[in-house]
Amino acid sequence: NKLDSAVFSLQKAMMSDPANVNNTALLLNLGVLQRQLKLYDDAYISFTASLSGSGDSLSALHNRASLLCDLGRFDEAMEDYNTILQLNPNDVEVYYRRGLLHLEKGNRDKAEADFTAAEQIDSNHLYTKLSKALKYKLEDNWTEAEKIYTQIITSTPDFNSVYFLNRAECYLNTNHISKATADILAIERDERENPYFYILRGRLRLKQYDKFAAKADFIKAKDLGYDSQIANEWIKKAE
Repeated sequence: NKLDSAVFSLQKAMMSDPANVNNTALLLNLGVLQRQLKLYDDAYISFTASLSGSGDSLSALHNRASLLCDLGRFDEAMEDYNTILQLNPNDVEVYYRRGLLHLEKGNRDKAEADFTAAEQIDSNHLYTKLSKALKYKLEDNWTEAEKIYTQIITSTPDFNSVYFLNRAECYLNTNHISKATADILAIERDERENPYFYILRGRLRLKQYDKFAAKADFIKAKDLGYDSQIANEWIKKAE
């Protein structure tokens, strides 16, 4: 877990043999480590540089697009996802992630077209299931969305807080307060930097008649970058 040392070692390896054809793979791994260290500009440079060689361009594009989404550079991420689909038209994950970008830009029709494309390619794929759950959420069908997240959680061996976050949202919208509480408690440590976690926990606390704690959560969400207009509306409800 000494990521700084790992980064240094990769950089030294490339400096020792700049012409090595395997440096593109090292650049890709370097970018992954830099992203974990929150060195986002450096990670972007590494991912981009890795594309100039003969390495795994699809992995580099996947990683760079995901990084660009985190940075809010959605148009550039969309370009990378479009390029991936030109190289591999059956990439289910990209249809899901590009669909999310369409939603971010307010284009629900294009988003649903991408989600449908994912289902036509592989109806059992994880990202197809996530696409279906999201479509149910867009239709306010929280019960069916919850069933999908529960199925994913029970069938996935590794813990993923994102699935619990989404299921907690479903439980809140169907007034299953105790179940929502359990999911939010389970992800409290992992999602502490996610502003939407505090929106959900604030909503839960409102339902539990704890306005003081709810307001603190909504303020925290706003401080972490959540949409200020929406956050202010929740803050008013907690006053």
